[in-house]
Amino acid sequence: MARDKAKDDLMFNCNQEYEHAQVASHYGGNKEAVLRFLKDSCAKGDIFRFTHAQVYQLIKEKLHLPIPF
Repeated sequence: MARDKAKDDLMFNCNQEYEHAQVASHYGGNKEAVLRFLKDSCAKGDIFRFTHAQVYQLIKEKLHLPIPF
């Protein structure tokens, strides 16, 4: 599934489970690790007021996974 780049500038909403699932769905076999990372990052406030693009960049930096196309 291709990433919706139109959402890159929109804010990631930690309170919406579908946003967690949507982002994690782009990482195939690493989906569960990304879901855990998102939940933990939201709980700690690490991705508060982050755009989707910033969330993808953080996943790249912290989990060493490429940004999906």
